[in-house]
Amino acid sequence: MKRGVRLLLLVLVVLGVVLSLAACGVKKTSLPTNNLDVAKDAAAKVDLLAVQTGIQAYVVANSQLPPSAAQSVIGGVVDRWPTNPFTNTPMAEGTAPGDYTYTPGSGTSYTLVVHLSNGSTAAAP
Repeated sequence: MKRGVRLLLLVLVVLGVVLSLAACGVKKTSLPTNNLDVAKDAAAKVDLLAVQTGIQAYVVANSQLPPSAAQSVIGGVVDRWPTNPFTNTPMAEGTAPGDYTYTPGSGTSYTLVVHLSNGSTAAAP
């Protein structure tokens, strides 16, 4: 009888250990690409400030908005042209993640947004 009880206890202990180990491996984890996209989105937002500074410097020098916020137009007043963190190429006007959209308004007002990995945009401050 004691032998049967010991065997049953041993089986229950082994089963408990196996279930505990299995439960440890079933936790929800986020994909590393989600974290990378968040970091790249943050980098794109920061780099947009360099484009914004270039636009503002152009306005000061020319008393009008630039016709485009392209590197060929305002790149001369930006110390280091920003890099698109998604493509590792220079940031450019477009709608892909890491690209920006510049829309001149009236006078010296304009809209400048960067396109993020989830399809949304973030405006320059």
